[in-house]
Amino acid sequence: MTRNNNGVASFVAAAALLSTAAIAAERNYETDILRETFGFTDATQRSVELSDLHQGCHARDCIPSIDKPKFVAAADADHVDDNDVILAIERNGDARAYPTRILDRHEIVNDTIGGTPIAITYCPLCGSGVGVLRTVNGEVTEFGVSGVLYNSDLVLYDRNTETLWDQIEAKGIVGPLTGEQLEMVGVTMTRWGKWRKAHPNTKILSADTGFDIDYSLDPYARYRGEDRIIFPVSTTDDRIHPKTVVYGFDFDDVVVAYTHDLLEQEQNYRHELNGRALQVSLNDDGSVTLTDGETG
Repeated sequence: MTRNNNGVASFVAAAALLSTAAIAAERNYETDILRETFGFTDATQRSVELSDLHQGCHARDCIPSIDKPKFVAAADADHVDDNDVILAIERNGDARAYPTRILDRHEIVNDTIGGTPIAITYCPLCGSGVGVLRTVNGEVTEFGVSGVLYNSDLVLYDRNTETLWDQIEAKGIVGPLTGEQLEMVGVTMTRWGKWRKAHPNTKILSADTGFDIDYSLDPYARYRGEDRIIFPVSTTDDRIHPKTVVYGFDFDDVVVAYTHDLLEQEQNYRHELNGRALQVSLNDDGSVTLTDGETG
């Protein structure tokens, strides 16, 4: 810019399933999540085919969201190192950080930040961090992990309407709110040391999540370095390594992505695109901003 305590055992099994190098894109599960859990049929309102949604584990909420998050002050954060990757947000003076080593195991945190109900979501398979408002169809809701993926990306569901939402675009893709757009909020992916230095009053998600999980282990370390993508994607692009970290922007008639390596080398990168003078900047706290030279 990721459910309940009795689900621990099933989550541990699901984490092992999703993170091993031997995982297959398709497996046979006793429960068909789309049809048996959500009750979707070929007549269900949708913008994607059900066949394009690939089941990644045995049940909905197999990866449990954090619904009652606990936080600690930066000075008391002994569960993260300065170089650890975090998702971070500041809203109405409320700065918060979410270690990806915890998000790897939960993918969704249903939180309230600066007085606003917000879900912080993270997909370990594509390294995407997205924040969305939790007000859906006029009501505050929680989001959960559906258990299926679209283009190898996390598919959320909201617990009020059971609509499925594509994480990266934050759009409804199956169910009653198909085609609706969630309101996105800016989320920064950066290192804990950078964020803490820029936001000394920040709070950080505690490892006391209510689940018996060793968050020091990285189940996706090997996968992040591999070329292969576990689950099918609709398009591929071999211009750069598929796991390259990029910052993407979509505004007006311009869609553009910048690699993290480029911004590490040149913190204020200026160029012209479609006749527009642009500057993309890597800021001291790790956030990335894009400025239109004409409009500011």
